[in-house]
Amino acid sequence: MYAFNYHRPKSLADAAKLLGDASDGKFIAGGQTLLPTLKNRLASPSDLVDLTGIAELSGISVSGSTVSIGAVTKHGAVATSADVRKAIPALANLAGMIGDPAVRNMGTIGGSVANNDPAADYPSAVLGLNATVHTNKRKITADSFFTGLFETALEDGEIITRIEFPVPKRAGYEKFRNPASRYAMVGV
Repeated sequence: MYAFNYHRPKSLADAAKLLGDASDGKFIAGGQTLLPTLKNRLASPSDLVDLTGIAELSGISVSGSTVSIGAVTKHGAVATSADVRKAIPALANLAGMIGDPAVRNMGTIGGSVANNDPAADYPSAVLGLNATVHTNKRKITADSFFTGLFETALEDGEIITRIEFPVPKRAGYEKFRNPASRYAMVGV
């Protein structure tokens, strides 16, 4: 791993400023993709801006027919949330199938969606449930958010703050898991 400067801001404004001031900064939350990339020396950002200390980016709420999940909310919290299980059981089930317990207790929904790995589970849910991705600058519909493999409509310095899922009449999720990694080889 190459050396980098580590920052843990307490506000969205501070996070955006820290990234803007960095020569080649990256946001980090759970780090389930970024840390292995750094360990293998496949990336060498000048700065890491840790979003997990920003309180407004965490948590789950249900209001009417909308489930709102903060960007740094862990997969395990989504999987075990009574509110999510009641409103969108398929989303809770999906979160419970992500990786292993260590991954579910570190990985975040915002990081997964921002990374847009084709082997990840959440992008299918965001698209299938017609969710809206909220950032510190705008709202992006699911159809407009994902632009290609590992690519999204996020602009430089833009931070996912939460994802809002409309409560469907019914939903389901299934995946064909890689036996070693439990990544989705196919997820629908």
